Amino acid sequence: MQAKLANSLSMAGLMRLKIGVFCPTLNIFGGAEFVAVVIANTLAENNHDVVLFANSDIYSQEVKNYCGVFLHPSIQTIKQPTNFSSRGLADFYQTLFHSYIAKSRCDIFIDPFTNCIFPWTSICYIHFPFLNRYSFSKRFPYLSSPHLLPIGAIPHVLIEKNLATYENKLVLANSRYTAEEVKLYSQKRVGVLYPPFSSSISAIGKEAKKDLEENLVVTTSRFDNDKLLERIPHIASQTRSSTQFAIIGRLCSKKTLISLEKIVKKLGLTERVKFFPDASNEVKIDLLRRAKVYLHTMMGEHFGISIVEAMALGCLPIVHNSGGMREFVPDSYRYETIQEAVIRIDSALSSWTPDKSEEMKQIAGNFSMSNFAANFMSFFKEYFE
Repeated sequence: MQAKLANSLSMAGLMRLKIGVFCPTLNIFGGAEFVAVVIANTLAENNHDVVLFANSDIYSQEVKNYCGVFLHPSIQTIKQPTNFSSRGLADFYQTLFHSYIAKSRCDIFIDPFTNCIFPWTSICYIHFPFLNRYSFSKRFPYLSSPHLLPIGAIPHVLIEKNLATYENKLVLANSRYTAEEVKLYSQKRVGVLYPPFSSSISAIGKEAKKDLEENLVVTTSRFDNDKLLERIPHIASQTRSSTQFAIIGRLCSKKTLISLEKIVKKLGLTERVKFFPDASNEVKIDLLRRAKVYLHTMMGEHFGISIVEAMALGCLPIVHNSGGMREFVPDSYRYETIQEAVIRIDSALSSWTPDKSEEMKQIAGNFSMSNFAANFMSFFKEYFE
């Protein structure tokens, strides 16, 4: 099949292939959605016929507001309505079905969403492998722990374990850390293609100026129980009293936000730690433009595009010494414990200079949309040629 596609690509335009990009949640922008848009645009700009599959209508202005670019006008969009909440267990199988149906409507099928290797997928972009050593074992019954989601996902696992292969596929990971996790579980080597960040943020970052008197630390994250945001009040309580903290992101768990507010009140930090759930992109950008430091609490982050965005706006990143973050955040800004995070934050605030800020912007520049597009097309052409 892939040999046939390769021959078709080399026939100098005698046959135009339809390339499908699968991203059901494109109306809820995040890392996977951003990658899907940039891949679709990149292929369209290289004169390929592209169709984008989502579970609701796609509005070009909303894409522009988040990604900094409009969806290419030649891209066809197909809506596959969903009846369940995104990424829920019931939706798990609906997504599987939609993926299979979407493949039947195109010649090449690209999946930057599911983190799975399906038999019908040509190109996969893995943010973190669905089959991994944390949730699944390598041998049947494939369960590392008897949680509801892994048990419900067993049929899905059987498909990927027994019907899907990496042969004749292009599988890309968002970091060397993620690629290593794929290898640890499957013994398969995959390519590494770092994700991009918005070109509009890059443009704003070039002009961003910070108030030297303001000591603001910002965190952007989903308000959810797996993000370790409860660390922030405890870190704040040990930093200088002049240091302000802002936490901004999509409200996925109201329970998590209520718990955080209780901790902040208990520690007497209501004037120093502020929450911005479901705030606009403009509010996020304004806070990051003002901040000198960006604090990331997640351990083992697969890559961390929010960190790159903050660096592009001149923030010094304070991150846990784990995951894909180690591949681009300098060692002097990484911590192991809460106490070490406090020391790193105080040091970063007191030693912040425009030159250090510019250094972070230059690192972030390696993850521009143009670099991602060029690297993706190199993988794409090599795969078919």
